[in-house]
Amino acid sequence: MKTRALTRATALCDIIPDRATALSVMFKVAKLKQEELMPRTPAIDVSVRPMPREIAHRYGRLPEYRHIFEHIFKRPEVINDGIPLEEMAAEMDRHNIEQILVSGYDARKTRDLHVENDWVVGLTKAMPGRVIPGVGIDPTRDIMESLEEIDRCARDHGFRFLRMLPYAADLNPDDRRFYPIYAKCCELDMAVWLQVGHTAGLMPSEPGRPIHLDRIALDFPRLKIIGGHIGWPWETEMIAMALKHPNVYLSTCAHAPDHWPDSVVQFLKTRGKRKVIFGTNWPYIGYDRYFEKFDQLGLDEATERLFLRDNLLRVLGLPQES
Repeated sequence: MKTRALTRATALCDIIPDRATALSVMFKVAKLKQEELMPRTPAIDVSVRPMPREIAHRYGRLPEYRHIFEHIFKRPEVINDGIPLEEMAAEMDRHNIEQILVSGYDARKTRDLHVENDWVVGLTKAMPGRVIPGVGIDPTRDIMESLEEIDRCARDHGFRFLRMLPYAADLNPDDRRFYPIYAKCCELDMAVWLQVGHTAGLMPSEPGRPIHLDRIALDFPRLKIIGGHIGWPWETEMIAMALKHPNVYLSTCAHAPDHWPDSVVQFLKTRGKRKVIFGTNWPYIGYDRYFEKFDQLGLDEATERLFLRDNLLRVLGLPQES
């Protein structure tokens, strides 16, 4: 994409014969390009999976996740080498990402994958003020152990949300086995992030049908539900759920803006201004890639602020700046 900064650079370099001066101009232009990619609003990303080497290797052992990074997002280096936390923080800074939501992931019984909730606690200490922590729960685990773990994370470490991936167990999210977990989240005023849409990995996609959120929202009207991954290829179902239920929200993680269906863009700009939440699923999609064409959405300043931070803060019950 030829940005306004690059256009200015070309014009300047055409009239600057001195190499040193031209290099200085190009350095300044590179800085301008970076600023153009940065959103105006300090953003909060609803879905991030930090991938330092030790975590990347856990994912890399599993063919379904290797398929995602190698064949869907074309980033095999992430799963092979990992990304140091310092590089993640620098990328956040380049794009005005103020905070990220990070959760544990427990699929030991079905996928032999575990990112401990206590690892997330350690991350909050390593990146003070930058991480909003969430609980990862295996839906097939003993239910009383799950409820005790949610209580522990909320009470001892201030976790603000729960992330659950029903497809890992090939169960629909409205399966009654999940209902005690939803009830506990209502009790603690904790939001729930659920994957919707196809899985990308080599796992069943049926649990990601957004219509499965309908029964949950009806049975738990106080439960704040965030549907991740837009819901594609059933995005119209996801929009319908967000329109129907005051407690259901759509997030854009794992889809760069230039790949959003027109219906999602229209929803964000109109009736869904207060129902759509920013997310990337970093590092599946890096911030450089995500914000490359973000300005082409043409969001006004108020809508951009709702999308990038205020909608999520409201769902999490955190204060919004005036």
